[in-house]
Amino acid sequence: MKRILLIILLAAVSMCAAAQSGAQALKALVDSNRVSFNYVINSAGKTAVNAEGTALIDGDCYHITGNGLDIWCDGTTKWTVDSEAKEVYVEGADSREFLANPALFLDKVEGLKVSDKNVSGIYKDPSQSVQFSFKLSSIAKKPLSGSPQGFSFVTGALGSDWVVTDLR
Repeated sequence: MKRILLIILLAAVSMCAAAQSGAQALKALVDSNRVSFNYVINSAGKTAVNAEGTALIDGDCYHITGNGLDIWCDGTTKWTVDSEAKEVYVEGADSREFLANPALFLDKVEGLKVSDKNVSGIYKDPSQSVQFSFKLSSIAKKPLSGSPQGFSFVTGALGSDWVVTDLR
C-alpha cells in the first residue's frame, strides 16, 4: 500500500510540470527553479487512496512529506522514511521516475488547469490501471540551489529499533 502511495505521490508531483500554455510553462518552472507546493491526491477504485502533504523540488533533488511518509532524494539516492513504523528504504534515484523526468508523463494528464499558484487535473495510466485526481496549491518558486545539501537522510543516527533496508 505504501509503495502504491509513493508511486501515486511521485506522479502527482510531476504533474506540476504538466501543460506551453500550461504544461511547457510548468515544466520550465520546475526545471529552472526551486519549487514548493502543497498537494492533494484522490483515487478511486478497488483501493481508494487519499494523500496530502507538501513537496519541495530543486533540480533532481526533492523532499516530499505526507500521510506518514518522508521521501528524500539527493539526485543519486532516495530515502523513504516511515517514522511510525521506524523503517527506511534506501534506493538509487532513477531518472525514469516521475519527478526526475516529468516530461515522460505529460501525455497522461487530462483536464489540466493551471494558474499562478495552483495546478489540477486527472492522471490516467490505463497500462497500470491507475487514475487519480490531483491538486497542487500554494506553488512558490525560488532560484535553484544547485546543491543536493539538505536533500539527504542520515540513517546512521537512527536507534537500533529502526529497520533500514538498502535496495541499491
